[in-house]
Amino acid sequence: MSGKITGEEPTVAVSADSAVGDEAGSTPSIPAGSTPLRHVFANRYEILGLVGSGGMGTVYRARDRELDEVVALKLLRREVMDSPGILDRFRQEVKLARRVTHRNVARTYDIGESEGEKFLTMEFVEGEALAARIAREGPQSFDVVMDLAEGICAGLQAAHGAGVVHRDLKPDNVLLARDGRVVLTDFGIARALADAGRAATVGLALGTPAYMAPEQVEGATDLDERADVYALGAMLYELVTGQRAWQGDGIWAVASARLFKPPPDPRTKRPDLPPAAAEIIVRCMARRREDRFASVAEITRALSSMTMPARQPRPSSPPPGATALEADAKAVAVLPFRNQGAPADEYLADGLSDDLIDALSMTAGLRVLARGAVARYRGEARDAREVGRDLRVQVVVDGSVRRAGDLLRVSTRVVSVADGFQLWAKRFDRPEKEILSVSDEAANAIAEALTLHRSAPMRAAPTDPRALDLYLRARQMFRRGWRDAVLESLGLFQQALALAPDDPTILAGYARAELRRFMFDTETHDAAESERKGRAAAERALAIAPRLPEARAALANLHWAMGDHVAAAREIRESLRVAPSSSDVNELCGRMLLEVGAPERAVAVLAAVAALDPSVDVAGTDLLRGRELLGDTSAFEGALAHDPEGEAASLHFFQLARLAIWRRDPVAARAVRARMGDRTFALRNEVLGLLEMAETGKAPPGVHQALAFWGQAVGRARRRPIFFRQLAAEVHAFLGQDADAVAAVTAADAIGLIDVTWADRCALFAGMRAAGPFAAVRDRIASRAKEALDVLEGRAD
Repeated sequence: MSGKITGEEPTVAVSADSAVGDEAGSTPSIPAGSTPLRHVFANRYEILGLVGSGGMGTVYRARDRELDEVVALKLLRREVMDSPGILDRFRQEVKLARRVTHRNVARTYDIGESEGEKFLTMEFVEGEALAARIAREGPQSFDVVMDLAEGICAGLQAAHGAGVVHRDLKPDNVLLARDGRVVLTDFGIARALADAGRAATVGLALGTPAYMAPEQVEGATDLDERADVYALGAMLYELVTGQRAWQGDGIWAVASARLFKPPPDPRTKRPDLPPAAAEIIVRCMARRREDRFASVAEITRALSSMTMPARQPRPSSPPPGATALEADAKAVAVLPFRNQGAPADEYLADGLSDDLIDALSMTAGLRVLARGAVARYRGEARDAREVGRDLRVQVVVDGSVRRAGDLLRVSTRVVSVADGFQLWAKRFDRPEKEILSVSDEAANAIAEALTLHRSAPMRAAPTDPRALDLYLRARQMFRRGWRDAVLESLGLFQQALALAPDDPTILAGYARAELRRFMFDTETHDAAESERKGRAAAERALAIAPRLPEARAALANLHWAMGDHVAAAREIRESLRVAPSSSDVNELCGRMLLEVGAPERAVAVLAAVAALDPSVDVAGTDLLRGRELLGDTSAFEGALAHDPEGEAASLHFFQLARLAIWRRDPVAARAVRARMGDRTFALRNEVLGLLEMAETGKAPPGVHQALAFWGQAVGRARRRPIFFRQLAAEVHAFLGQDADAVAAVTAADAIGLIDVTWADRCALFAGMRAAGPFAAVRDRIASRAKEALDVLEGRAD
């Protein structure tokens, strides 16, 4: 992945519904051939890719055609540059920044203007931002932290020696170059804004408040190098703990926390940290600048005088995909491709769109919006830049697909929303059997246009083109989601396998469909056969193509359903390693984190999944449950405003009724009943029974039969009977039947319950947690949960 110069990570939309520069809805006019078309700015800089976008503007990787070298081109936001006097101040800061010539500082070249846009050119550093390393790996080993600190300090000393203070130092502005250097970027930008009197507003939007010195928060104008010392301490804290020193729900809460609280000691998160290192970090973050190190040189001397501890392995880290979604990774939204052919060919456009989502999910550094998040754009004729603004993204890829005999014509282009720059464009004229190769090529080009690297191998087409056609039709049918559609897709997958029995892509699709039928039919005589066939197909696909995420996702969900949580954790982690932004696997990861005792991280992951794919009803339901368990009472009221339809309504209203029971809240129960109205859905009677119990405080008619059913429920998939026993425990606890509640929890424990978060936090068990019987079963659940969490986080195999 290439270096980031500054600002927030960009988000991306991939669209085929409209064309930038053409009449909305028209087919992009892209010439045939392999040479990509790119924008040339100022008649000199050929735009090669997007690096980042933030409060100051947008950064591109560009080729300086005059000097034939790659530079970082930053287009500055007009609303910032139009402030009185800001341009003169910027010029002065650029002059200062150009004085700094050091291997640990990115060079600033020039400032200019073209087409009414102000821009900077800077050294382009091939590598990745420190923020990306932390998001991917979490806390670093102490020897790595020392190496990074040495490079950061060297760069800061060189800048401070030239009279330049950074004022916006943060992991996003520290690049880890491929040549081994640690490189600081963006000197001078925060100073120019502060001098313009905008620090209190733009300054906070510019960067991350977590690294701002207290005097910056207070709006001091006499900032000096001790502001950089503070930011360095905050970064070192994050490097050793994997967490920011200052956290909160809003930028003002984060920024102001350091004004009223002492700096946190990193040893509370990292007990193995040498005391001398912790003291250096805390002193860097002292509230009063007079109490900090007076210079970076002092920090360097303090670090070099430390006795290095014995070399230790890097601390365990969260699952890779989970942290990728929690971090500000570049987000990609693949909108439905436009079918320019006969209506019967719609499945080709759908198949290409879906496959591109999967292909991009295998790119580290991307968050891929799932199809449910962008389904509303299907068939619409809209300007691509408008779509990008609606989605709050920075890049749009639009295109179309048309069948012409045995050939497919696929046209795509990548456009920057902020500036209208075309980053890449190409027209593919290929045989239909090569559609998956087209998807791979497009994904590689999109990743390059986003200054990222996609390492997934190119896929070969099935030996029989008819098999690919059947696969695409089967995949379109499977996406419809429920039982009849899944059964129809199974028939199509089986026909495809008859023609290409060893194609891993088709095997993986078939596995997911067979295992989906298993989930529907867990109590029928066919369930065991569906499980066997689905498992065999997924394992066969992985034997042929070990990096195939769809097959791993199928196995992860199977292990989860079967109650083999350690095996599920192993597959989740491996799945996220090869496809870090898969919404399906991240959803499952969030659900597991919620149960095994990491509810804060679970809520963050599930919220990210819900944002990527609002159609994932389970993620939203578990997110509501997680927030309630964390004491976020506002989540319930927010969920009442949601109005799902069809099958989603069953999950939604059942969860709301369940939470009304947890709260013993008749007002909440009546609100849920009013929101339901007279709509019908599968679990309506069960929801009404729970609501009546919450409203009256008594057992409604039929509850004893329900409890008996829940206590005896069986199924080849263990998750179902485990859940029923949890539900029975909740009802018993609500009715004051503590012994029966403990018995139900014990019964769930006996078949593999791992939900220690529920045992520890559900309000219904508050009065019995200290009792011996409940505490004993809770400890068994916690032990099982820890085993799964250790595998999920890489502490165990």
